[in-house]
Amino acid sequence: MTVLFFILGLVMLIAGAELFLKSVDKFGLAWSVSPVVMGLTVVAFATGAPELAISLQAAAEGKPDLVLGNILGSNIANILLILGIAGLVKPLKITNRIIKIDVPVVIGASVLLFVLAMDGSLTPRDGFIILAALVVYSLFVYRQIRKDRQVNRLKNEENPSKLDEPVTAWFYTKYILILLIGLAFIVSGSRWMVDAAVEIAGVLGISELIIGLTIVSIGTSLPEVATSLSAVRHNDSDTAVANVMGSNLYNIFLTLGLTIVVAPGALSVSPDALKLDMPIMIAVALACLPLFWPGKQLGRIEAGGFLFYYIAYMAYLVLISIQHPLEQTMEWWMVWVIMPVTVVLIIAKFVLDYKRERL
Repeated sequence: MTVLFFILGLVMLIAGAELFLKSVDKFGLAWSVSPVVMGLTVVAFATGAPELAISLQAAAEGKPDLVLGNILGSNIANILLILGIAGLVKPLKITNRIIKIDVPVVIGASVLLFVLAMDGSLTPRDGFIILAALVVYSLFVYRQIRKDRQVNRLKNEENPSKLDEPVTAWFYTKYILILLIGLAFIVSGSRWMVDAAVEIAGVLGISELIIGLTIVSIGTSLPEVATSLSAVRHNDSDTAVANVMGSNLYNIFLTLGLTIVVAPGALSVSPDALKLDMPIMIAVALACLPLFWPGKQLGRIEAGGFLFYYIAYMAYLVLISIQHPLEQTMEWWMVWVIMPVTVVLIIAKFVLDYKRERL
């Protein structure tokens, strides 16, 4: 029965992503808004809404400490896991807007969080600073949407829109309903999959700690995984990449900002988060710039590298949690061998792509 629920959850996840993106595409065409902007706003906000609700509930119950780890883990998984899987399925084309604007904003948001957390706590004042950054970013996105609509309307005058139905009250009613059904399927399907996976792992004798570090943490990213893979399957790399970047921004600016303000007291930041998780979150965001530009794509080799590092990160967390002696050996190899080699390879790829683009 548990396996059946896992399969049904997977089916619901896939079906929900298809329905959700179908409605998003229709709204994008109706509003003359590009897939990148829709991915950064509607898709990113909707797939992150369940996480926002859970975070606020945890803060209201006096458990805000659980939120920070979830957000850091989610932001790392969004880039390494989701882009890794999506890039292996099909190389991802990267637009100039994502390279010049969205990735730098994600880096800036990550650095802002790190700076505010350096004193070991996140206070309501820090929360208001983060929310102020959200307001500034939202105003910028609003201006971008207005420009985007003007450009796309001019294009539609030359090449008529692919929208094959009139934009009426029935249009909005129908596709809002489809969007909500799709989102409900995504949330329910991911929850069924996680619950079933936890039960299966328990039967196999896997500890609850390892289950939490692996299955549950990956489960929180399943909505983003489903929507990004569905977008890639429809040759829509823009939505897939923008969904990841937008989700990371909303996780920090909206979810964490509101949680800090609502939480009763300051949110404590563990030394491990400052020494390990936050630097890794910043590092993976920084790695996107030389990998995305100037080649303007994330190929299968780079996507495989993302997945390798995510698996290594998860394995390292497990080794730390069980205090395994291999922890120090793995740390030495990662810090002194694998990471330096990776940096050299990234620089070499950047130089080669740059030369190729100039020819």
